[in-house]
Amino acid sequence: MPAEPVVIIASSEFALKSAPVRRTLEQRLLDDIRTALGRAGISDLRPEKHAGRIAILGAQDARAVAKICATIFGVVYAAHGLAVPASKDEIVQTVARVASDRLERGQTFAIRAHRSRPTAVSRREIEADGGAGVLAQLKQRDVSVKLNNPDVTIYVDLADDRAYVYSDIIPGPGGLPLSAQWKMLAIQDSGPLSILAAYAMMRRGCVTELFIPVSGRIALYDREYQFDLARRLRRFVTRTEYKAHVFELDEALSRMPGQTQAGTLVREVAKGFARTKRFRGVVFSDVEGDLEAIKNHVAGWSVPPLLLYPLIGFSSEDLSELSAEAGVSIEEYRNPRESPMDAVTVETSVGAQIGLAECVKQVLL
Repeated sequence: MPAEPVVIIASSEFALKSAPVRRTLEQRLLDDIRTALGRAGISDLRPEKHAGRIAILGAQDARAVAKICATIFGVVYAAHGLAVPASKDEIVQTVARVASDRLERGQTFAIRAHRSRPTAVSRREIEADGGAGVLAQLKQRDVSVKLNNPDVTIYVDLADDRAYVYSDIIPGPGGLPLSAQWKMLAIQDSGPLSILAAYAMMRRGCVTELFIPVSGRIALYDREYQFDLARRLRRFVTRTEYKAHVFELDEALSRMPGQTQAGTLVREVAKGFARTKRFRGVVFSDVEGDLEAIKNHVAGWSVPPLLLYPLIGFSSEDLSELSAEAGVSIEEYRNPRESPMDAVTVETSVGAQIGLAECVKQVLL
């Protein structure tokens, strides 16, 4: 069997689960992979569960497939490489081939072989003989072995009758596949922080739909600004359709007498909407504040849905790391000044707030 392009998908948390749960999560991840590739117009691939990995065979452009898979929750990394028969000679030749593609003059390299179960091929032999083969083939490039922090690492996964050889790894979001947990509603009332809060819940396996307040008069809720943010999250959703819920804030304000803060109204309507639509939780984007007040807020909410604050306690370093993963930069978005409209609307009963749910319109992102 000749070398064949392959995409390797690795997960981390599945191994900690019981066998039945692990099988369910793997199947959901496979379904998400097929859906994501189908949305990109890529079909006729062969995803297979193989020795603790998911291997996708049949890709004409394995790198493009790996980049798509690296956006899927549950994927720790995706890598494109070559699948070969699990014989030492075949593997050593393929390692040298991959090294020739990746190594430039004077660079250092290391070979890491891994096996999830006993195989006929020794991983130590693969590392030693593969390294010797690379040094011999690329002698003119003056490459050298460096086991700690090399310029290029070549990986060999030994999987029963196959071996997967790869070097170019694309990090994924990790966590659990979508639909592994409950359905949540995230309130998009804090700019990029709202997207990060929703992303954090999605990484834990929760399908998280956005509650998007829009306004023609309040800069923070500008329609174009809000939808630009929402579409950043959409690319991580492996669904043919992804629903969001748009709250027409100006329309709601025109109906209400009295005075209150627009932000308070948004959150109250969102909670009522989540309850009537049977969401399991409402996701807030607060990073800091009066923790005692937040605790009392959660404890004082005696009816479903749950009130969740996934970003509470995050440091600036934590937020920067999460921003890099989600592809949402807090700095790149404007910081709208507080508008006088923020303090103009209503004193209203909970019943009236829930009634304002008719100002909410479902859209597809």
